[in-house]
Amino acid sequence: MFSKILVPLDGSALSEKALAMAQHLARPADTSLHLMQVISLQPELEASHGISGESITILEMAQDAARRLIEIRMARGKAYLEGLAVQLQQAGIHVTTVMREGAAAENIVEYAKEQDIDLIVMSTHGGSGFKRFFVGSVTDRVIRSGETPVLVLPAAP
Repeated sequence: MFSKILVPLDGSALSEKALAMAQHLARPADTSLHLMQVISLQPELEASHGISGESITILEMAQDAARRLIEIRMARGKAYLEGLAVQLQQAGIHVTTVMREGAAAENIVEYAKEQDIDLIVMSTHGGSGFKRFFVGSVTDRVIRSGETPVLVLPAAP
């Protein structure tokens, strides 16, 4: 039915609910799961931009610290995805892992298009009303801006 399923994960137990559903969908067929984590650069960029007007040395130090933080977050994300991949591979499922940097929704949609993904399975954090208006929802943006079907699992059990 599906040959490629993308599961965006942020490291939370809620996002891993989507992994369980994707694994269930992958079992009856020869389906590959693509596990993806996107590392947002926003905090690091804001930190280095907040130093304008200061000396070049301080700015360089802030940018260096931001680069190191990104490298650490990327390494942790890679280890997280590889750990999940090993478990799935032991269950006989073909798994691909991918790390990206930047805006989550845009990276998810872009990767799905690049890899000709058949289905995106993801959980929603259940934000609504005022919070969702100002913060936005990655799931909502993926649904609205992508062409790939999205199976959304609600936050509530």
